[in-house]
Amino acid sequence: MNESCTGPSDHPPVAPFEVAICGGGLAGLLLARHIRRDLPELRVTVLERTRRPLPDACHKVGESTVELGSQYIDSLGLKDYMRDRQLLKWGIRFFPGGGDLPLHLRTEIGPIAEPPLKGYQLDRGRMESDLREMLEQDGVRLVEGAHVTDIELAKDGAPHTIRYEQDGQSHSVHPRWVVDATGRTAILRKRMQLTRGSHHGASAGWFRITGKFDISEMVPASEAEWHRRPCNAQRWLSTNHFMGAGYWVWIIPLPTGRTSIGLVIHEDTHDRKHIAGLDNTLAFLREHEPHLAAALAKYPIEDFLCLGNYSYTTGRAWSEDRWALVGEAAAFADPLFSPGTDFIAFANSFTVELLRTDLAQGDLAKKAMMMNAQFRSILNGALQIFRTAAPLYGHPSAMSYKIFWNNFAYWSFTCQYWRQELCRLDADGQEQVARFGGRFLELMHHVEQLLAGWARMAPERPTAVFRGAPAFPSVLIDAHVATATKMTFPETLAYLEKRLMQGHEIIADLVIRIVQELGPERSQQLLHEVKFWDWDVPILPQRIELEALSGLERRHRLPDIARDVERGLGPVRRHPQAAQALELLLAGATR
Repeated sequence: MNESCTGPSDHPPVAPFEVAICGGGLAGLLLARHIRRDLPELRVTVLERTRRPLPDACHKVGESTVELGSQYIDSLGLKDYMRDRQLLKWGIRFFPGGGDLPLHLRTEIGPIAEPPLKGYQLDRGRMESDLREMLEQDGVRLVEGAHVTDIELAKDGAPHTIRYEQDGQSHSVHPRWVVDATGRTAILRKRMQLTRGSHHGASAGWFRITGKFDISEMVPASEAEWHRRPCNAQRWLSTNHFMGAGYWVWIIPLPTGRTSIGLVIHEDTHDRKHIAGLDNTLAFLREHEPHLAAALAKYPIEDFLCLGNYSYTTGRAWSEDRWALVGEAAAFADPLFSPGTDFIAFANSFTVELLRTDLAQGDLAKKAMMMNAQFRSILNGALQIFRTAAPLYGHPSAMSYKIFWNNFAYWSFTCQYWRQELCRLDADGQEQVARFGGRFLELMHHVEQLLAGWARMAPERPTAVFRGAPAFPSVLIDAHVATATKMTFPETLAYLEKRLMQGHEIIADLVIRIVQELGPERSQQLLHEVKFWDWDVPILPQRIELEALSGLERRHRLPDIARDVERGLGPVRRHPQAAQALELLLAGATR
């Protein structure tokens, strides 16, 4: 590798186009591989403070992926590697409603079969060590033991200057582009005062235990019905969530034989002190999840970390002055639903798009403005599903509804935005897509407000039921599978239009179910509080009238979406005055 860009001089010869990535964690390493695969003419340098050998099971945020992030990893030629060196994930599984009941008496929400599109459970130490070796083979200049001391940004096309120390010696690199991938150190974000609050107050404490932890062992063999449920033998491969009002606990298996246990608390419900140290975290588990705490007690605990008020955003993450923020150096939303690698995929893809624009001597200012706007929109959409979710974690039915809707919206728009490379569109194309994205964002806000209001208004105890994802044929599963389908831009617009129409229909059915359960008085109060009649979500009179039917006649006449919702969420639980509650919707539908 040409060393002309390093050395003690402040102005050595500069390569025509070099990208320097400060930070060699997951985001930075994946970005370096992405650049080498998509833009192989570019020189890439990664400056990373830690040296190999990295220990297996490095203690880091981000040990699990879902569809978008997994497809991003696969797209970088890592599919075979992930199946060989990491664990395949069997979806996401939830046990909401609080932990005072034995596990087999709690509501379970989870996949009924191996998901068609795979996620992964990651050993971050193993993966990052392996990626470093791959990058060196790809021609990336990897500088280990490099402590970045200063980044001097330049304008007007002049090279930037990054100063770092290695083995007591001072060095510098002068790239055209600087990418901050330093995680929460966030050199550029903090220096330029770009950190913004997320209006989501939550904190986490987590530790790893030695050995495989299989939640099925918490249930006696005599509970045969529970053990006969689909995927019983693979439950341990899911990311399992034990949930109660204002908190949730993750259980993630790691490929090296350890298990990650994390406690997340919402600070509008629980004090941050509960994650301040291992003893406090274990005490919280003993109080709120006693059966889980007892099962964990026999396992050695290896380590502990905590993050208070972990969520934040950024004013901008890309600049026409040729710098970018990726990974946690840019933003962090929440660990629920494992979106961290999704945001790595977005930020890295946006960065590569800006590099491509610069190579083509395109309008960097315009492109950076579009990327920042899209990133803020996607991030805000994610934050919508966390900010008001605290009461839902203790309400099994509301949580079931949330998962159904969140999955549909995520697969229908968020995943498709990345899969169809919509960040590469010009301003006109971005505007056409934003029409759908903006509406999905509105609907996500409405649904979260509705479900949070329901959960507060009508608290609910868990029941021993299993809520599985609908099997084929299913609109929900179709949306899941379609995240792997490549489409033309006109096909994508038609697809988003179709899914948006289905989204309105799903929400209408959720409302129909909720008002029948609450009865007329509380339904009227809830619909007024959430301003339902301003949502512009149509509920057709003929759909409401079907609720007067029963048995096979009702089932056969239900629209496909309504049937799909019922298969996923179970039969409607009707208040004695359910018919009068429906009259509220009928009056609104015909006014």
